[in-house]
Order: sequence, then C-alpha cells, then structure tokens
Amino acid sequence: MKKTIALFLQPGPNWNPTKGVREQEYWDDHARFVDDLFERGVIMLAGPFAPEGTGALVILNAASIEEARAIYSTDPWAHKEILQLADAKEWTIFLDAAESRS
Repeated sequence: MKKTIALFLQPGPNWNPTKGVREQEYWDDHARFVDDLFERGVIMLAGPFAPEGTGALVILNAASIEEARAIYSTDPWAHKEILQLADAKEWTIFLDAAESRS
C-alpha cells in the first residue's frame, strides 16, 4: 500500500546561491528526473520554498520512507550535491481539496 511521504530538501554544498533554481547546473537532468516521477504518479506535488534557494518540498506516493529516500537518491541533483535530502516524514492527509472536487 502506498503512503504519502514528504521529503524536505535543502541546498547542498554545490548549490550556487548566485543562480536561480532553473539556472543551477544539471537543471535539465533534474527536471527530466522529476517530470518522469510526476508522469508515473510517484510525485504528487513538488516545488521550491520562497525565497528561492532555501530548499524544496516533494510529496511522494511510496511504500515507505525508505523507498522515498531510495527514489530521491537517484536524482541527478542528489548525486551532484546540489539539492540534498534534509528529512523525510510520512504524512497523513485528513483534508484534500482536490479529492473533494472529484
């Protein structure tokens, strides 16, 4: 059974604070990675925090926190230490506006 897992990401040592999110090195590789996960229904929501460069939140459908960590570990930005995993937590959703509209 899939669970909802929240991944909290933070800039790694190779994050360039003088550049925007889409200007970071290996952006195209990272974008292909997350787009593929989104298309397959693994990523539910994803995006950077404001102000830019302070981290990001990714909400995944995964069997466990360990599976979510393993999925993220294959992100090109994780390998290049541009954006790294700070924390992962299982999230219980009580209210979902998207579900109530269906």
